[in-house]
Amino acid sequence: MKIAYVILHYLAEKDTIECAESIINATKDSEHETTIIIIDNGSTNNSYNTIKKSFEGNESVVIIRNDDNLGFAKGNNVGFRYAKEKIRADFIVQLNNDTLVEQNDFNEKIVSKYEEKHYAVLGPDIVTTDGCHQNPGNKQSWRLRELAFFRLKKRARILLTYLNMDSLASRAIESTKKIYHTKTLCEDVENTILHGACLIFSPLYISQFDGMCDETFLYMEEDILKLQADYYGFLMLYSSELMVFHKEDVSTNMVEGTSNEKIRRKYRMLIDSSKVYTRLKKKLIKEKK
Repeated sequence: MKIAYVILHYLAEKDTIECAESIINATKDSEHETTIIIIDNGSTNNSYNTIKKSFEGNESVVIIRNDDNLGFAKGNNVGFRYAKEKIRADFIVQLNNDTLVEQNDFNEKIVSKYEEKHYAVLGPDIVTTDGCHQNPGNKQSWRLRELAFFRLKKRARILLTYLNMDSLASRAIESTKKIYHTKTLCEDVENTILHGACLIFSPLYISQFDGMCDETFLYMEEDILKLQADYYGFLMLYSSELMVFHKEDVSTNMVEGTSNEKIRRKYRMLIDSSKVYTRLKKKLIKEKK
């Protein structure tokens, strides 16, 4: 089998190199052919050249440079299409650059779990630095009314940033939140939303799609993928038999701007992404009738 790992890189070369090296080490004895595709998503520093130099001469690592920052989905889709069309990969593993793969039978588990469950998209146990487990997700779907209220709240939060009160709102919300995923689920969970830090696409998905929905720039890509799974009927599967480590949001945190500017940018992207979700859900509902 051919397994391609797609890593979307932006600015943080140290983490991207560590991620790629972890895959190389974890798959060095694998029976499956492994290729790593690093997509530089329009980095404005010298990180592309640093990465290129780090893997010079390694034929299993392909480095592609996007002229501009295409966002999460479009950026990853460049690597997805390369893996599908050029490498003809059987499986495509889409990884955040701030993740580490340290499981020596990761490739083998990808294949054996597919043979067992015939999943379209597989998500591993994703463990953060503070020991939380990010898969499977809690919020499985959005109602249209929920999305409208969600946008209203984000617009209110944007207003609070201009009043320097958003951090107070964040602390108040955090104090009422429940803590999820402090323990891993030692089982498979079918038809569940999966965290975007690591998504494994099988031949069933690759044959039908050329990547993820690319109408968003950042945020809610996992929600949209689950929405499509619900309407098109493909299996999204969580399995604790695979695991990756996630350092979380390294590239996002490196984006320039003041704190309030970055927060407003995030809220605006969440609003835009929720609009994409709304449009797609209405379209799928209409198609299903």
